[in-house]
This record gives sequence, C-alpha cells and structure tokens, in this order.
Amino acid sequence: MLLNQLTLAYECLSAIGNSLELDSMILEILSSFSRKTGAINARYYANKEDDIPMFSIGKNIAFKFDKTQIQTQKYLLFQVNTFDIIVLPLKSSYLLFAYKNHNDIQQLATMLGNFQAKINLSISACVGVQALNTLNDELEDRVKISVDKMREKDKMLMAQSKQAVMGEMIEMIAHQWRQPLTAIGMISNNIAMELVLDELDLQQLEQDLHGINMQVNYLSNTIDDFRNFFKESKEKEHTSSKSILKAINTLVYHQLKSQNISIKMTECEDINFVIYKNELMQAILNLISNAKDALLENSSIQEKKQILLSCKCDIKDFYIFVSDNAGGIDEQILPKIFDPYFSTKKEKNGTGLGLYMSKIIIQEHLDGELVAFNSEKGATFQIKIPFQEET
Repeated sequence: MLLNQLTLAYECLSAIGNSLELDSMILEILSSFSRKTGAINARYYANKEDDIPMFSIGKNIAFKFDKTQIQTQKYLLFQVNTFDIIVLPLKSSYLLFAYKNHNDIQQLATMLGNFQAKINLSISACVGVQALNTLNDELEDRVKISVDKMREKDKMLMAQSKQAVMGEMIEMIAHQWRQPLTAIGMISNNIAMELVLDELDLQQLEQDLHGINMQVNYLSNTIDDFRNFFKESKEKEHTSSKSILKAINTLVYHQLKSQNISIKMTECEDINFVIYKNELMQAILNLISNAKDALLENSSIQEKKQILLSCKCDIKDFYIFVSDNAGGIDEQILPKIFDPYFSTKKEKNGTGLGLYMSKIIIQEHLDGELVAFNSEKGATFQIKIPFQEET
C-alpha cells in the first residue's frame, strides 16, 4: 500500500514543471493527475472568482460549491452530490479534481496538498519566462524603433549637410561659368561689330561659332558634373581612384583659384573598384571645404595657400589624404572635430555638420575609417576604405 502511494506521488510529482509554458504545464498536470489518481474530472481556474474554468478534462459534470471556502490552506475536501471534490488552492488560481467512490480520498487529498508549493513555484517560473519573452519582444521593438529613428536622423543630417554645401556648389558653378560666359560675350560682340562695319568674314565666323559651341559644351558638362553629384547614390558604381580625384578637382578648382588657393594632386596608382561614388565625393568635398576655411582664416600663412590631394593603396584598402598648410588643428579640439554641430566657425554660420557627416559617410555607408592628425605644415585627413578590385 505504501509502495503504491509512493509510486503515485512520484508519478504525479514528475508531471509538474515539465514545460515553461503555463498552458502546457497546467494541461500536463490535469492530464497526469487525473490518469494516475482516477479523477473523473479535473479543472483549472485562472482566478479564484471565476465560474468558468480555463481548462477542463474528463467527464462533463455539473456542480456548485461555495468559492469563499477557498483560502490558502493546502487543500479543501468536500462532497457535492455523489462526488468527492478536492480543491488545491494556488496563488491566485486553483485546481479542482472530482472523484466517484474513491476509497482513500483523505490520503489522496493530503498527497495533492503536498504538491501545492511545487506547483506554485512552477507557475511562477512559467509566468517569469512569459514576462521575459514579452520583455524581449518589447526590447526588440524598441531597438528597431531606435535604429529606424537613428537612420532617419542620419538621412536628415545628410540632407542638411548637402544643403549646407549647396551654396558653395552654386559659387563653384559661378566661378566655372564666368570665364566661358565672358568668352562667349566677347565672341558675340565681335560678330556684332563686324556686322555693323560690314567686315564679316565667313571663315572667321565659322571659327567664332565653333568657339561658342566649345564654350557651351563646357557649360553643359559643368552642369552635368554638379547634377550628378547631387544625385543620391542608391547603388554602388564602377569607378576608379583617378576619376574620383579628377571629378573633385573639376568641381573645386575655379572656386579655390578665385580665393588664391591652389589644389594639387599627386600621382597615385589608378585602382578600379565598386563604391557609392557620390557619397565618397561628398565626404572629400566636405574635407576640402574645411581645409579651404582654415586657409582663409589663417592670415599668418607666408607661403602660397595650398590643398594637397593624394592617395595610395595596399592589398585590401584604398587611402585618400586631404592635407593643407593652414598650420594644423588645436590639439585640445582635435578629438571633438567630428562631433555633430561642433564648429569653430559659429560667427561665420558654420553648421558643424561637414566633418561629422564625412565621418558618418565613410564609416557607416562605406565601411571605412576617417581620422585627422596634424602634419608638418597643417592638418591631414585620412580616408581608409576597404575595396575589392574590379575584375
């Protein structure tokens, strides 16, 4: 008899805590307890005030009892009609087992009462796991929302950065257009004068018209260069190191020349690779603009103001260097120059976005690195970009 009781207790105990999902664990307890103890009906009420059970297995029998009797004791044993009812109170819920003509109902109730603490512990574990899963889901949602917000912020800052350089771009266009427009004006005036004096020479007219066409083509190509720069790079492009530096030189040469700043490009190996070309160009133009401002602000420079573009490559990385001879960056502010909205040009409407956006572009969009350091005559910005050489 004792052996049978111990076996029954062990088998019932084994059914507790087999799952970390509350529903699965409760159903396992109801099913195993009913099968092992001979209950004709087993139920689980999620709340002690509920009239309808959350789960019910076995024969569908109807009876009522006073739920106010359910306290925190280990078990409650009573009879309803011809059924022996065992109620096992839990923290906020309870289990109910109904039996018909059970010989050892008191001993069975005592045994089930001994499982109360174990079942409560397992329920707490299930609730904890459920809460943890919910928290993880909420955290994933929060992380996704935060990442989306950061991406939107980067897009907004990118747009602000391009707007900030748009004024300089218009100035660059003006400098590039001034000479060809002057040439076209002079040619057209000469043609008009020759018409007035009746000295028009057809051969000379043909040469003049050819000159006008050349200047117009130059103007058109200039607009194409700037229009292509402002296009968003949605896909990587096949390009080369020399074509990028040449395009940069075309964009800034005349503007820098008008401000008595020369731009010099050293010879470097021409590497073909695939990259977001316009974004790389924007980053380089930001660095050149920063160097230009530093040169214009430093009135103590004795030699000719100069910006140097150079590049090199190794097995897996491509390097671009933008250097100036403006005397360098104060060592105290050097660690801060890539911070957003940090600028030493507040009085000149500096936005503090140029260097920050260059770093974002190089690091986040091109998977590269951007660092700054003081060289012999000024500051140097080093762009390092990994690449796979085009085959």
